Amino acid sequence: MANTILTHQMIAREAAVMLKESVPFLTNINRARESDFLTPINSIKKGTSVTIRVPADNVVYSGSIFAGGGSAPAQTELPVTLTINTQLHVPLTFTSIEKVLKIEDYRDRFIKPAINTLGASVHANLLSQAIPLVPNLVGTAGSLPTAFKTWGYARSRLGDVLAPSSDRYALISHDSNNELTDTTKTLFTPTKDIGEQYLEGSLGRLQGLDFFETAALPSITNGSTVSGVTVSGASQTGSNLVVGGVSSGNTWNAGQVFNIAGVYAVHPLTQTTLPWLRQFVVTANTTASTTTVTLPIYPSIVVGGSTNPGATVSASPANSAALTFVGSASTAYRQNLTYQKDAFTAAFIPLPVLASCEGYTYNDDGFAVRVMTFGDGKNDLENTRVDVLFGFAGVRPMHACRVTE
Repeated sequence: MANTILTHQMIAREAAVMLKESVPFLTNINRARESDFLTPINSIKKGTSVTIRVPADNVVYSGSIFAGGGSAPAQTELPVTLTINTQLHVPLTFTSIEKVLKIEDYRDRFIKPAINTLGASVHANLLSQAIPLVPNLVGTAGSLPTAFKTWGYARSRLGDVLAPSSDRYALISHDSNNELTDTTKTLFTPTKDIGEQYLEGSLGRLQGLDFFETAALPSITNGSTVSGVTVSGASQTGSNLVVGGVSSGNTWNAGQVFNIAGVYAVHPLTQTTLPWLRQFVVTANTTASTTTVTLPIYPSIVVGGSTNPGATVSASPANSAALTFVGSASTAYRQNLTYQKDAFTAAFIPLPVLASCEGYTYNDDGFAVRVMTFGDGKNDLENTRVDVLFGFAGVRPMHACRVTE
């Protein structure tokens, strides 16, 4: 093949395609909100936001009388904000001689290493935001999931919270894949859809989940205190829980999961009590300054009732009820993730080429990549940056389940 003068368009197209293939989590979550940002390209800036309205579960009544003779519950929607707040880039520097290459040489020597690095960073960034939002968790902290049924329990959790049965995925570590492959090597079957996507790390379909292997899964580190914590005050509801049995300086980290004695999960529609304790996740790093502390939690404590849509628990926690945290204090545990596509959303926004620079912005099915150059004539160099700008939000984190290691 003859030498080709590399253009910004060629570089951007190569980068967008490679990024799309290397980030399965981004490919398999809801991207519909990108249309909400379709304004002139120069008006999109870091910090731009849209509000997503998530409808609550409805209440079903028996009989022909409207709302059982009472008033229909208020139709409430939970607002979720999707903010464009993350910009990542890889810098490249070329001499004028290096710019005249075969496209294959360029791809192997420059594009592949740069975009692989960028893709890994994007993937890790998204998962580090997603996993701490998820309260549902199965498996044993400190042990690799070696049994096939562990993934079955994750699937059961998705079913219990009425996550749609379509578009379910699992992102698993290399070590978890080794264990899973060893116990289910005759069960994985490739699917036509996954085969056509050419997504890196695609393993196959099992338990109603499309499995992908990735090195980008984060670990969640517990804070300094996981034992002796109790509810401080009866009849608490909402997204904050006051607890006692603590000391000044005790800490809890975002992403820690716990349950409360006597507080069971409920079916989202029938509101019947399920046979497992509701799990909650701490949503922000918290430090105690006294013998009590308020933990921000998800989901909110909403007690079930025949006219109470969005119920999450069978009963409000009793005073002095014990909290049981997953894992040991000050210990990190890697988290695999199963989820339904609409549990999360993300938006990639095209960046403009700045004045006095040359470049091109390419959008491949929502994967927007800008390539922009600025020269250094004194040293016969050209600096090139490959940028992405995006935002991420958890829409229904309840429709996901972690599998801890």
